[in-house]
Amino acid sequence: MEKTKKSNSFWQDMARPLVVLVVICLVAAALLGVVNATTKPVIEANREKTAALTRQAALPDASSFEKLDVSADLADLGVTGLYKGDNGSGYVATASSKGYGGDVTVTVGFDADGKILNVLADVGTETTGVGSKVGAADVLARFKGVSGSADDVNLVSGATYTSKAVRAGVNAAIAAVESVK
Repeated sequence: MEKTKKSNSFWQDMARPLVVLVVICLVAAALLGVVNATTKPVIEANREKTAALTRQAALPDASSFEKLDVSADLADLGVTGLYKGDNGSGYVATASSKGYGGDVTVTVGFDADGKILNVLADVGTETTGVGSKVGAADVLARFKGVSGSADDVNLVSGATYTSKAVRAGVNAAIAAVESVK
């Protein structure tokens, strides 16, 4: 009688709660897998739509874009995308660089000669009120007309990491366009 009580106690005290927890974890993991499989295509479609709208804003004269290959050297600089606008309108390059709060993504539109037309920066991960000021249109307009290095462009005092990240992204975009011109 003593043995039965002991084995029953082991099942009640140790094994049963463990089995219940494992089953709960398996069910939760399966449900998360289903949700991920269902939402992944929607998220990717939204990401691509946003990227297309950003390219269009960077180079408004283009009606469509041809994706160009990004070499390993350019990828090492942070270039994530390179596009040629139709009708000889120019190029668009996208690059990422490490800012204060995370990666700062910069999209740069160039005319056919390689001069900067527009710069758009996603500084959403940067400090509000300091680093976020670098993403303002009037600040980014300082890059307009630049065709060489962007190192001399003054951005926002006090937002050193974000300013450096935006400059690094613009310089990577310049290198990408120079490689295909």
